[in-house]
Amino acid sequence: SDWTGSNKVYPNPLSLKPHVPSSWFIGLNDAVAAKVQVDAREKYEDTCMDLDGEEDDCDHDRSGLKAEAFILAGPRAEIAFDPKECKAAIVTCGGLCPGLNSVIREVVMCLRRQYGVTETYGIPAGYRGFTKPETWKDLDSEAVKNLHNLGGSILGSSRGGHDTKAIVDSLVEEGVNLLFVVGGDGTVRGAAKIADEVKARGLPIAVAVVPKTIDNDVPLLDRTFGFESAVEAARKAINVANVEAEGFPNGLGVVKVMGRNSGFIAMHSALGSCVTDLCLVPEVDFYLDGPGGIVDHLYERIVANDKAVVVIAEGAGQNLMAEMGAVGEVVQDASGNVLLDDVGPWLCKQLKTRLDDRLKESSENGDGLTLKYVDPSYMVRGIPPNTADNLYCLQLAHNAVHGAMAGLSSFLVGSVNTRECYVPIELVANKRNVIDTSHQSLWEYVVFSTGQPSFQTNGDPRDDEDVITTASGGVILSTAE
Repeated sequence: SDWTGSNKVYPNPLSLKPHVPSSWFIGLNDAVAAKVQVDAREKYEDTCMDLDGEEDDCDHDRSGLKAEAFILAGPRAEIAFDPKECKAAIVTCGGLCPGLNSVIREVVMCLRRQYGVTETYGIPAGYRGFTKPETWKDLDSEAVKNLHNLGGSILGSSRGGHDTKAIVDSLVEEGVNLLFVVGGDGTVRGAAKIADEVKARGLPIAVAVVPKTIDNDVPLLDRTFGFESAVEAARKAINVANVEAEGFPNGLGVVKVMGRNSGFIAMHSALGSCVTDLCLVPEVDFYLDGPGGIVDHLYERIVANDKAVVVIAEGAGQNLMAEMGAVGEVVQDASGNVLLDDVGPWLCKQLKTRLDDRLKESSENGDGLTLKYVDPSYMVRGIPPNTADNLYCLQLAHNAVHGAMAGLSSFLVGSVNTRECYVPIELVANKRNVIDTSHQSLWEYVVFSTGQPSFQTNGDPRDDEDVITTASGGVILSTAE
């Protein structure tokens, strides 16, 4: 690229916005690597080349064998299992997600068509189904041929019910040597325990994980399957809320979407809708009243445009609700997740109380706030996958099979820097992908495009070079006790 040659320098108006971290802005020497796939065995001096192949100075501590890299996914010329002696099992656990059936279908199809493995069993009802082999479903091409058009999981699912030793005992008794686990963070932790038990017993069983969550909260990965379908469904709900808000004086549409600890659905659907005035996510605490609060922001938008749209993730505002005494007893589900207080109706009540009289006073006709609340929560996860997710499910499932047949175990498959690879389970267990609000990612697009308050007061103390930001705008957060 070239520059205009101007010697004049002016402050960016965006940098003058209150509470905006300096780390949101690009530095003079920030760049993107032209090559993200590396040879893990290359020497230091082999990496010290510029784009023209000429020798160049480089930081030896960040090149060659010191570079962080994962095994590239795909078929190997040699495999570790005799297909004639293989018996596979697949299980889906946790909440539903667009694409579960597609993954089931493609695991079966890849095993049969590409490797000649004809015995694949579906474990019903999540982890608890392992101990009841009489209920296992025989999955062949005929049984799975149309699954990609269906939402949910034909195997069903559940939370909890994990007994590591009993599961491994069942695998041994039934002769299963290829296990494919599809699930989210709790499921991944369970798969890690199974893999550890298998290794401790010295068993030739491959344990492969296809990570699943519409919240997109698996760390390191560009995205998880089902996420794009969920965002697309959420965007339709936002469009409905916008139409409703436009249809009445002083209209306000509020949409609550899924996102317990990570607000990716809210962030991506809000940006993709192009009509959102305020996006609230679990990663960023907000306040209602006073300068820089959301009430003044929404009042200004409604007065200027006669309407406004708010998108809020289900996990947002939990701290504020607690401070205002609006939370109930702490309850956990079978997976250990704390059941959240319903922030949607609470927020609607707070906004109605604070905006109604103000708008009546400023309205020529005395119109107060017209508020419409849309909650599409389960509508975004029980749907079939869209084309992009269907393709992604195929890639994930096939690469999980390729990795397992090659003899890899205790891994999950996913896209890192747009390339399919194998990530050790222990790197993602007890960790979460959350929106990176401190460094240059997607969150500043939300703040700048909506014009909403930033609320950013404390930045991430880590340097940009020490932070791995995913393509969807996430950063790793440890959840271990």
